Amino acid sequence: MAKFSDYLFDGLLSESINDKGIFKAVFMAGHPGAGKSYVVSSVRSGSIEPRIVNVDKYLEYFGPGANYDNILFDRSKILTNNQLALYINAILPLAVDGTAATTNSNIRRKALLESFGYDTAMVFVRCSLETAIERVRLRKRQVAVDVIKKYYEDVQNIKPYLKSKFSPFIEVDNNEGELTDNVINKVFSRLEGFYLSPVKNYLGQEAIELMKQNGWKYLSDGIYSMEEIRSKIDTQWYRR
Repeated sequence: MAKFSDYLFDGLLSESINDKGIFKAVFMAGHPGAGKSYVVSSVRSGSIEPRIVNVDKYLEYFGPGANYDNILFDRSKILTNNQLALYINAILPLAVDGTAATTNSNIRRKALLESFGYDTAMVFVRCSLETAIERVRLRKRQVAVDVIKKYYEDVQNIKPYLKSKFSPFIEVDNNEGELTDNVINKVFSRLEGFYLSPVKNYLGQEAIELMKQNGWKYLSDGIYSMEEIRSKIDTQWYRR
């Protein structure tokens, strides 16, 4: 069984200001059962290892008794916030894995990352409702069919708005047989291009210059204190 520290640190200290993918974050969007985690694992670059931001990582650590309506979910959100603070402090590339069913939360999180200097993009994963229900049925942690249907409808309704807010916005059809090697390679190429491209966010550009001039490795070396980073995350990510 993995140690708790493995979930928290996840190779955190291996990066630096000169590494690839800094100040870049990709949001994974889609309804339950769309296959977001599978897609992001399929298209992760060999040269870029974005850190996954997903409350489900901790729910899985806590075991079968953990779900979205008990105290372990609250603990998982706190731990996700704490880990995200470490990632942002080290300006690591991120892959934010979520449903994107709540427009306000996604735009709020996008704005939070951009306020630290990150560029943001989105990969929107979709499949049919029937396929989604079947995939969720086969998982250890079950989600009620009514919940899946609601999220499915909500995500479809807000897709045009998300598309207007994220650039690049990459849509992936993950119905059975659609996610071919050719499709994976195309998505991989676009994501790698995003992660490897120069930072466009002027806050990120300024931070990079300051960090290089002063030999800083972390934002907390002279741009933000860890208390400031944690406070911003606690009020805008999973609010405590």
